[in-house]
Amino acid sequence: MILGTGQESAREANLEVARAENVPVLRRHSGGGAVVIGPGAINFSAFYRLADLPGSETIRGAMYGALKPLIATLASLGLRVNEAGLSDLAVLCADGTLRKIAGNSQARKRRSVVVHGTLLADPDWARIDRLLHFPSSIPDYRAGRSHRDFLVSLKECGAPFAFENVARALAGFLPPDTMDASAPSPDEARRAAILANEKYGRDEWNLRR
Repeated sequence: MILGTGQESAREANLEVARAENVPVLRRHSGGGAVVIGPGAINFSAFYRLADLPGSETIRGAMYGALKPLIATLASLGLRVNEAGLSDLAVLCADGTLRKIAGNSQARKRRSVVVHGTLLADPDWARIDRLLHFPSSIPDYRAGRSHRDFLVSLKECGAPFAFENVARALAGFLPPDTMDASAPSPDEARRAAILANEKYGRDEWNLRR
């Protein structure tokens, strides 16, 4: 389970259930809300120089500029996708309601930005309900709905939901060689291990609020 950088851990996550089920509670270095990751959830990241990303002058502009390939991918899979709230992708369902299928966040530096998110492919809905409280901050379109009534998955929409299918479709909307499958360099792996040991793997960071 991953918290947004400014969230209060006990307010957003059921910490007792997380401990009982041995689910790590971690905190990312970007905004947005808490998310349960694991089987049935597809995670993605997009890295841009701000100068290369149209709309990057604003948080919302950078968000949806970076998400254009994913929006096109979901449309190609037959979904009626809408930009919703500050950072969500939502599907217009047959009953006329908007239901969230991907939550996203970003971290900005002086010259660059990373936009990352979680696409719901075929998640464990009961696990989400057990681990997440009703969020403290919600978009207007949620309208008080529970997790189960507000969220929707690729599988429920009748779209291909295996990672390989989604990745193959997404690749068609990206420039060649954009999806880099190479392993981290030894130096990158060393620096990542140091950050995990000294900051991101420690309760002082993850449960600091």
